[in-house]
Amino acid sequence: MSSRLKKSIVMIVAALAVVAAVAAYRATRVIEVATAPVARGEMVLTVTPTETGTVETEDTALVKAEIGEPVTEVAVREGDVVKAGAILVRLAPTSLQARLTLARSSLAAARARLDSARIALHLEQGRTDAALKEAQARFDSVKQRYDKKRQLAQSGLISADEMETLEAELASTAAGLETAKVNREQVGLQQRQITAAEAEVAQQEASVRVAELDLDHTVIRSPIDGTVMEAPVKPGELVLPGTPVARITRRGDLHIKALIDEVDLARVHLGQPARITFDLLPGRTFEGTVSEISPAVSVERLKSRTVPVKIRLARPLPELQPGLSADVEIVVETLPDVLYVPTEAVMSKDKEQFVYVVDRGVVAKRPVQTGRSSWDATEIRSGVARGEAVITSLDLEALKPGVRVKPR
Repeated sequence: MSSRLKKSIVMIVAALAVVAAVAAYRATRVIEVATAPVARGEMVLTVTPTETGTVETEDTALVKAEIGEPVTEVAVREGDVVKAGAILVRLAPTSLQARLTLARSSLAAARARLDSARIALHLEQGRTDAALKEAQARFDSVKQRYDKKRQLAQSGLISADEMETLEAELASTAAGLETAKVNREQVGLQQRQITAAEAEVAQQEASVRVAELDLDHTVIRSPIDGTVMEAPVKPGELVLPGTPVARITRRGDLHIKALIDEVDLARVHLGQPARITFDLLPGRTFEGTVSEISPAVSVERLKSRTVPVKIRLARPLPELQPGLSADVEIVVETLPDVLYVPTEAVMSKDKEQFVYVVDRGVVAKRPVQTGRSSWDATEIRSGVARGEAVITSLDLEALKPGVRVKPR
């Protein structure tokens, strides 16, 4: 036998020994698994929101800056209780005070121009009225003399030269009367100037009111009684119109806002009970009711479509405040007598549903027919029996049918 053949035989024997050792190890190895019994009884079907809910209140005021100016003072801190009208933030008033002073000066100048125009109009009206009255009287007198002389001239008692003189005088007084009438009409144009001056005064008054309002907006006040939940600005910071400077809430009438997936919308109805837990109050579960379901579905990109719902607490909790997190389960149905297992124990592959059970210390695969399910439990209609132990720790790499296991 050649040395090369001997070496090959040794390598084959060694490999078989390793395989045998691994098989022996696997045959004797026992994996610890988490299990849960197949139970029969009342099964509560719930809908769980897509993310943690938030404690909110209907009475929330998001206070925003009306103007753009630097912050000079933040008069409150988060957690402060304030009354309506309390000062929250002060903004720098310097530029707005200067603007108000300029607007008031412009208003005073416009009023002075209006007063001068009214006085000039009054004087001009008096002068033109007197001139028109005088011109009318002069024309009437000359016209009366002309009419008398014309009758005499027809009888040959007045010379032609005298009549020409009267005609010239009548024409002169008629022209003077016409000029007086034109001058009187010109006063109407001055009245338009008065109207324009009045409009300028009104415009300047509006500018003063706007400047006064802007100056008033440098002092930002709370619109409601409540608690300061947020005060995000700091002294020296430049705020722009619309910048939030505080959020004030009333702590009464609290509710939990949660988002449910659109696929669960048909199962959720007003008045359904809900179970609520808070990180603030560990180990305690509180009752609530679905009080509002939004008519709109969110369509944010890169996110699943969700529907906001509101849950009212059955009784007020003094420990709660807006902004706290809350875990919510909405009870959508109660099945009185069914066989069920934890939902996490049910697996699916190639349209087949199955569970792993512990059968005489070995993992066994059991195809099952399921019914209704929730996040916590799934109804089993066939495939396993009450009391059998289904495996729930399905993330173990070595877990497969035939492997020896023992419950933890």
